[in-house]
Amino acid sequence: MKNIERSDTMAKKEEIQNVEKVENKKETKKMTKKDQNKEIVKTVSIGAVLIIVITIIFILTKTVGTSLEDQLNKSLQKMGEEFYTDFYYTEISKNKSSAEVSEFLEKFSDVGIKVNLDNLSRYKDGKNKDEIAKFKNKEGKKCSTTNTKAVIYPKKPYGKKDYTVKVELDCGFDSETNK
Repeated sequence: MKNIERSDTMAKKEEIQNVEKVENKKETKKMTKKDQNKEIVKTVSIGAVLIIVITIIFILTKTVGTSLEDQLNKSLQKMGEEFYTDFYYTEISKNKSSAEVSEFLEKFSDVGIKVNLDNLSRYKDGKNKDEIAKFKNKEGKKCSTTNTKAVIYPKKPYGKKDYTVKVELDCGFDSETNK
């Protein structure tokens, strides 16, 4: 009888241990799901922070990495492009055939059409005056309004968008170049 009782007791103990193991496994699974959720949140958070940091670095390098000289070059180039497409080309093509316009612009394909800051400040009722006021070097010296210019080179087939613009700054920068 003692053997049977021991077997029953041992069987009950094994059964209790098995139940405890199953309960432990369920708790482990619950904890694992919690841990998985925590890992997902952690990963998403790290990803979001990385995206924000990369965006900030990109923005800073675009603005801070651009020198004052480069900013002025881009501004003058843009003003030259607008002057040519919105004003000059429109004016020279009034009451002329496309052949006449092409013949006229071809004369300037090598020498270019020079438009200085002074002219850019006066066209379209002073549209560019505020932008031109920014044309100063690091020390605050104003750029020459006659020598700082956009040079527009018309290209074949001499349409409204057929040109290149080179910039000439006279602002006292150490490395002034034609662009």
